[in-house]
Amino acid sequence: MARLRFIFPLLLVVLGMAGCTAGAPIPTLVATAGPIPIAIDPAQATASPTEPANWPAPSSAEAAPVTLPTEAAVAAIILTDPPPAPTIAPTAPPLPTPTPCTEPGRIEFGSVDSAVAGEAMRYRIYLPPCYGQDDRVYPTLYMFGGNVHDDAIWDTLGLDEAAEAAIARGDIPPLLIVMPDNGWLANTTTSGPNSYEGFVLNELIPHIEATYLARPDANGRAVGGLSRGGYWSLMMAFRRPDLFRSVGAHSPALIDSHAGPAEDPVITGVNNPLGDLRIWIDIGERDPYLIEARPLHEALAAAGVAHEWRVNEGTHDEAYWRANLIDYLVWYSDGF
Repeated sequence: MARLRFIFPLLLVVLGMAGCTAGAPIPTLVATAGPIPIAIDPAQATASPTEPANWPAPSSAEAAPVTLPTEAAVAAIILTDPPPAPTIAPTAPPLPTPTPCTEPGRIEFGSVDSAVAGEAMRYRIYLPPCYGQDDRVYPTLYMFGGNVHDDAIWDTLGLDEAAEAAIARGDIPPLLIVMPDNGWLANTTTSGPNSYEGFVLNELIPHIEATYLARPDANGRAVGGLSRGGYWSLMMAFRRPDLFRSVGAHSPALIDSHAGPAEDPVITGVNNPLGDLRIWIDIGERDPYLIEARPLHEALAAAGVAHEWRVNEGTHDEAYWRANLIDYLVWYSDGF
């Protein structure tokens, strides 16, 4: 029993000394070249202390690693030239506003040394506002008087003033109006190169187109006349429809004792191919020449020749023609 008391305290001393000995060295952390792999037990991967086992797995987009640009890529972006700025086409400067025409129209006087007449033949010509200020050419209207008239009759009636006002209103385009003297030639000849027809077609028209800014084509010409001048205009245009766009006869005196089938408008208007020639005939209801004009209208209508036929109030005088000036001008101008 005494031996046991001695052994037991000795055992306690030995055990105490063993507990006071130095412990095992602490391991030192060494840097690795890559991430430290972590082994996961598949049996334990289904749950964690903070994540229930039935939560959905992260999507592939969330699991994809984020790739940051390298320094070389950043440098390439910085050093790359910026895209060129868009090219802006130069804008054309605005066209200058045309200067309004302020120069009025005017009448000029001229003459043609006629080989047919053997003397100078006078004429008047109306030139529209601002004539000659540019290179434009104008349609031309040739207007004859009667057998007792000269180049003054249409001027006296106010045809130029009516044209001036109509142009200013925009009712008709600018045009030239030629008013020739008839002279003895018109009252003593009928047709052919040595007649008034020959003077107009072969001398007057070429002279006007060489002297003034007149259109040198059939679509730019019209011819008309009053009384005996209405007969001359129809006779010439029906014989040479290739030279004119329009023909007008105002109170035509269709009497010519020397006219044969080749000159008579009642015959040539039906038998000759007139093409697209525009035709106008007007006369007063109390005009003594209505009895000769109506058969022409009836013959054209029966042959299917398109034409304008008007019987207006009035008689064979200046008051009648003056009252119809605007209608004449608008109709002729519609053909240009």
